[in-house]
Amino acid sequence: MLVNILERKDSMNTKEAKELIENKLPEKRFKHSLRVADTAVKLAEIYDGDKSKAELAGILHDYCKYDDLGKMYQVVRQHDLDSNLLSYGSEILHGPVCAALMKADYGIEDEETLLAIKYHTTGRKEMTKTEKLVFIADYIEPGRKTPGVEEIRDMAYNQGSLDKTIYEISKRTVLFLISKDITVYGSTIECLNYYNYSDQKIKDD
Repeated sequence: MLVNILERKDSMNTKEAKELIENKLPEKRFKHSLRVADTAVKLAEIYDGDKSKAELAGILHDYCKYDDLGKMYQVVRQHDLDSNLLSYGSEILHGPVCAALMKADYGIEDEETLLAIKYHTTGRKEMTKTEKLVFIADYIEPGRKTPGVEEIRDMAYNQGSLDKTIYEISKRTVLFLISKDITVYGSTIECLNYYNYSDQKIKDD
């Protein structure tokens, strides 16, 4: 079984990662994950990021997307993740749960890769470059049809600032969630505030 082959290895290469998600995710989500990985690599080329880390995190980021919610709550408790996660559903949980399992069960130790998986949905303040690349790639990959996504793509590819792009994505996400009366996870609010240039805390990409 593939899980047994990969379990507790010292690391995972991209071929193994693709096999892992292909055997678990629906085809549509599998293809989305590959597009996120490709987009993250393109952004890494533009912003002098680590292409290998961005690609691996992009491939794996949605591995736990459709896991049973009860099992995800178990992972939160077993791995001492943020207890506030227990108030949220799979949309918020799947990133932190995936990062915990990739470290515990699949031997991925690189902190940037794990953080990029963990925060790809919510973002956070003071993200590493790999986190930024995957966070943005998940929003702008070519299959996304979100209203206004072309503007965000232009910002990411042509306007030279990961931080400004992150702020714009976070702002749109928060406004959307509020419009639907959906509770906003704390690190998303922190991300929005940290990358809000109206405070004029200049940050480096």
